[in-house]
Amino acid sequence: MNRPIQLKSHTVLIDAPREMVYQKMTAFGRGRLQGDNNESSKVISRDGDTLVAEFKTKAGFFSYTTLEEITLEDGQRITFRHLKGPLAYAWEEFVFNDVDGKTELVHNGEFIWKRIPLLGWLAGKLYTKPVFERTIEKHMQQIKVTCDARAARSHVFPRKQQAPSE
Repeated sequence: MNRPIQLKSHTVLIDAPREMVYQKMTAFGRGRLQGDNNESSKVISRDGDTLVAEFKTKAGFFSYTTLEEITLEDGQRITFRHLKGPLAYAWEEFVFNDVDGKTELVHNGEFIWKRIPLLGWLAGKLYTKPVFERTIEKHMQQIKVTCDARAARSHVFPRKQQAPSE
């Protein structure tokens, strides 16, 4: 039972252009999301579209520090690969889909709690998975609120005008 535990897929529709949402989400180490006092990031290194960043996150009752390799894929996707921290393995992706000038943001991920076959799997399923998923849900809502507000006042990334209803 040392297979990765799959996280539930999370999707949110953001009333902002994909390029703006992608830009906001790739601003590692530069600002926080609205309502986010429990997370920070610091870029350690960058080589083209690959970064290594340190993240500090409060999830559940605990605060975690992780080191992650981030791959930026041209406005379409951001992937995270866990290098160091409390999990033996973690992989996540955020996919950005354009939906009539809005952004459908999709998160998928998986992890291995510890390399202790049965105990690690059980602890991962019963504790880590629900905490991880609640943290992602909260984070995606913060991204939505922040990007919706930024798009409402942006001159660089104007929202697509809706056709008048009859």
